[in-house]
Amino acid sequence: MDKAIIFGIYNFISFHACKALLNRGVEVIGVQFGESDKSPFLEEKRLEVGRNANFSERSLSEWENRREEESAQTTLILSIYDLYMLNIETILQKEKITRAIIQFIKESKNNTNVAFILPIQMLSAEQDKAIGALLERAKGCGKNTQMFYLPAIYGPWQPPTFLFHQAILAAFQKSEILKDEREWTGDVLYVDDAIETIIKTIETDNPGGFILESGKKNYWAECAAYLQIDEKIPFVNRNESLQIGDQIDIVSVKKITPIADSISIQMEHVQRLYPNG
Repeated sequence: MDKAIIFGIYNFISFHACKALLNRGVEVIGVQFGESDKSPFLEEKRLEVGRNANFSERSLSEWENRREEESAQTTLILSIYDLYMLNIETILQKEKITRAIIQFIKESKNNTNVAFILPIQMLSAEQDKAIGALLERAKGCGKNTQMFYLPAIYGPWQPPTFLFHQAILAAFQKSEILKDEREWTGDVLYVDDAIETIIKTIETDNPGGFILESGKKNYWAECAAYLQIDEKIPFVNRNESLQIGDQIDIVSVKKITPIADSISIQMEHVQRLYPNG
């Protein structure tokens, strides 16, 4: 991979994918949807990647109006997972956005791979129809499409919709912990571990679907216990409702960062962001 185009660049998973690819020397174009401009701590995120010569940021209209020839081997990355967990996936119903993505895939299919990062709930019987429609359109246009299905993900820049972020913040602020029904609690992965496996799988050029897992039983609950999250909070585990076909592979991440180390990193990050907590 010589180049990556990442949509919603400052969202949680997208941002970590951007940093990991920049560290590998890959050129990254980060595309903003518009709604992402309101992202908390936007300037802090820009400072983390903005000094890298391989990174450039564009609005959707700036990217769509480009007329340069795409000769480098390129991967287009769209983290629908981020949009879903932020409850803003309805932006994918806007024809302006989907048209730009589909048109690019059509025009660049000979040298562009497509990677969709999705919530594992998309494998349930009650999957979002708008998201499903976009995925079908993309698969019909592209040469190589990969779909990565993720459980709960934690680490620096985790949105406050996740229980882990709330629990860490509540440790030094008197704030209430509220369960978000969109959070999958059947498994959990540290963000750097998940991104490393995603990138290595992208580099194989093997199309298809991939469920990322820790390979550990009750791992989400184990991490939650480390954070002393109240066991009375109702959790949702819908593994039994997943529809896993022959074209879906289950992939255990290559590396599992120890809970104490990974959560300590997130704790330190949250404390830096909220120094007056």
